[in-house]
Amino acid sequence: MRTMNASTPPPHPPAKPNPDYHANWEQLHNDANARREAAWAVKARLLGRLPDLTDTERADLAKANVEWEAAHQLCMLCLDTYQHRTFEDAMAWLNQTFCSTNPVSLPDLHVFSTVRQLMKAAYRIHGKRLKMENIERNMLNLSRADKFSPFSDFANCTTWEVIIPSHHYRTASDIHAHYTVNEVDDGIHVTIQTARRSMGVINACELLIEEFLRQQVSQWTDRRWFFARKLPTITFYTYNPPSEYSKEMFNRVKLSAPLARGKRISVAGWPSIASVGCVPAAVRPNWLPGGLADWGTFDDDADT
Repeated sequence: MRTMNASTPPPHPPAKPNPDYHANWEQLHNDANARREAAWAVKARLLGRLPDLTDTERADLAKANVEWEAAHQLCMLCLDTYQHRTFEDAMAWLNQTFCSTNPVSLPDLHVFSTVRQLMKAAYRIHGKRLKMENIERNMLNLSRADKFSPFSDFANCTTWEVIIPSHHYRTASDIHAHYTVNEVDDGIHVTIQTARRSMGVINACELLIEEFLRQQVSQWTDRRWFFARKLPTITFYTYNPPSEYSKEMFNRVKLSAPLARGKRISVAGWPSIASVGCVPAAVRPNWLPGGLADWGTFDDDADT
C-alpha cells in the first residue's frame, strides 16, 4: 500500500474540461466576423440616407441590425467560451486580456458548471475591485486617538438609525440617517450620517439635529440641567462615506446660535461645515474593514 509523506502537498486537482469547447472555434469566429462586417456595411449604407429610405430599405436595415447583433454575440462567445479547452485556460485568457493589471484568482474553478458562469463571476470581482480602488482613493486618513478623542473608541460610542417620514417635517422625501454619539467630559459629540438618497433634502442637517434633540428629551428628563431649561454642550458633525466619485467627508457643523430648548436650530450657511481633515475610526462604518481583500469572493448565479 502506497503511503504519502505528511509533508507532501496534496495532488493538484486535474484540469476541468470545458463542456462548451469547440475545436473549430476559430472558423466559427471568422465566419461570424464576416457576417458582422457585411451587416455593418448594409447599416452604414442605409443610415447615410435614413430620412429617404423606402419601406423595403427600412426592413433591410432592421434585418441588418438583427444580423449584426447575432454575429457579434457569436464572435464574443467564440472568444470567451468556445476557444478554451479547460476552465483553467479560460481563467488564464481572462487575466491576460482584461485583468492583466490586477489578475483575478478564484479558489475553486470546479464549482462552476460552465465557463460562462466562471467569466461572469470573475468579471464581477474585477469590477468590484476597480470600484473599491476608486473608493479607497477617496478615503480620508483615520484620525489618531490623541487628535480626535471624542470618537477614538468604539466601546464608548452608541449608534442608532433613524428614518424621518416626509410628513414629519414636510420634506420632499423621507430622511434616512444614523447618529454616532459619544458623551465625554466636555459634553456630547454627535455625528450625523445621512444616506445619499437623503442628501437633496433641504435643511437636512438642521432637521436631523432637531430630530436628535427630540428623541433625546425622554432620556434627559431625569437630569438637572434639563429642568433648568439648559442643554449640555453638544457638538455636531456630518459624515459622508466615500464613493467612486466623491470624497469621504467628516466635518464639524457650525451653528449660528447656541442650542436652547424651544428655539429653532439654525445652521450657519450651507454647507454648514468646517473641515476636520480626517475621520475617526468609530465614525467610519464597518463596510470596508479589510479593503480589497473583502471582495475576493463571488456568488454563483448560474447564467443570470
